[in-house]
Amino acid sequence: MAKEKSRAQASANEASENRDMDTIAYEEKNRGEDEPIPFGVVPDLEVLPKKMHAWVIRKERHGDPSKSFQNEIMPVPEIGYNEVLVLVMAACVNYNGVWAGLGEPLSVLDIHKQDYHIAGSDASGIVWRVGSNVKSWKPGDEVILHCNIESETHSTRTETASDFITYDPMASASQKIWGYETPDGSFAQFTKVQAQQVLPKPANLTWEEAASYGLCYFTAYRMLITRAKLQPSELVLVWGGAGGLGVFAIQICKMIGADAIAVVSSKEKAELCMDLGAKGVINRNDFPNLMYKHGETPDESANRFSDMKTFGRAIWEIMGERKNPSVVFEHVGEATFPISVFVCSRFGRIVICAGTTGYSLTFDVRHLWIHQKQIIGSHFANALECLRANELVKKGIIKPVLSQTFSYDDIPKAHQLMYENKHSGKIGVLVQVSRTGLKNTGEAKRAS
Repeated sequence: MAKEKSRAQASANEASENRDMDTIAYEEKNRGEDEPIPFGVVPDLEVLPKKMHAWVIRKERHGDPSKSFQNEIMPVPEIGYNEVLVLVMAACVNYNGVWAGLGEPLSVLDIHKQDYHIAGSDASGIVWRVGSNVKSWKPGDEVILHCNIESETHSTRTETASDFITYDPMASASQKIWGYETPDGSFAQFTKVQAQQVLPKPANLTWEEAASYGLCYFTAYRMLITRAKLQPSELVLVWGGAGGLGVFAIQICKMIGADAIAVVSSKEKAELCMDLGAKGVINRNDFPNLMYKHGETPDESANRFSDMKTFGRAIWEIMGERKNPSVVFEHVGEATFPISVFVCSRFGRIVICAGTTGYSLTFDVRHLWIHQKQIIGSHFANALECLRANELVKKGIIKPVLSQTFSYDDIPKAHQLMYENKHSGKIGVLVQVSRTGLKNTGEAKRAS
């Protein structure tokens, strides 16, 4: 046994030495040249290549993620005065990457007017360069990134009356989502962001954990805390409870002292939601006629309404009383919105941030106005909300839910898995870090 341990340690030392030699060779040979940094290598901060690896979407390749994402050698982005260049250690898969690949409901290349698109709206990494106006970050800082691109004029002048009244950057007409409405996202060795997008990486998290929560968690935080103004003891219906948004909605409800009922599609997903603190779960597959679809026949509409009433009674059974949700956490859209409006309580709120099944919402508006319910739109989060939400992760109150982690080479496969709804929680991907389980720059440099 001792000999085996000795051989294993010698093998590990040899691998470390070889990696160090590879790093040194790269730094000496390619300083300032075009060759990208080898994957798994964290060079000295002085090293800045001109080229990098990136998963690129182009208009002529729109389709399933397995085809639309192609690895290409691209220029390392140049940064402006208020921007930061980050070496991406890990990233995370979100549905906006699927949309970008599909080119639906419209091509993102038509939004930002570039002939390429690098998706990815979550990342952890190392600050590599900072613009001349950036004082809050320095090269070497370990960070995560949030995906809200603010208007360049927001901090100096207002664009609308809403800007002046709210001081909320999300009110700006020129607000964008990084990695979706901008061309340089996180599925590349380097990415550029505004300085206000940068947040400190929680030291207790691995690179892949730190990259996994930003987009979905910060979106859920704004939806429930800022927009819906969730209160203790309220009941929240969470669609897609085991998905990227839902796992954080459940944790936020638990933190506030509200009850969450999660809607899921399998026993395994139900168990995950209960472990996260849900009051109860409903399997939507028990209601085969529940979802709205275009072109319903009168019989299909009648069957759907019958399932809607049964679904509502299932909520009462979990609660042990005739209590309807004060808040419905919506992001599914077209298929679920009629049920959301129907089951929401009097004076309740339906807060929605997406429409993954479609954007044209059809529902019986009588259930809305007679019972004085509200529909509230919500879109990601501003920098202050991201900062406050991130503090809860640093304190261990909110935890990432990372179900799988893929290698850089498998980024298209990871998006295909999400497209086919064969996932739960969040899907992480490694970019420049060599393996899972590493928490800081030192560990990443030492790992082979």
